[in-house]
Amino acid sequence: MFTIVQSVILVYLLIGILFAIPFLIKGRHKVDEAAKGGSLWLKLILFPATIFFWPTLLRKWVASRAKT
Repeated sequence: MFTIVQSVILVYLLIGILFAIPFLIKGRHKVDEAAKGGSLWLKLILFPATIFFWPTLLRKWVASRAKT
């Protein structure tokens, strides 16, 4: 049986997974120019970190889109 804490963690991770896929395809090079042209291995390495840090990366992605 899930507790409230477990439910919150699960929702956070699910949102992170849903965010990570489009971010790694379209957004990573807008947040960090050095990541442009990265290989599949780079995306696989960044995937877990993107899931964990999705709120910060989302803010940076939105800010970079507002600048252009």
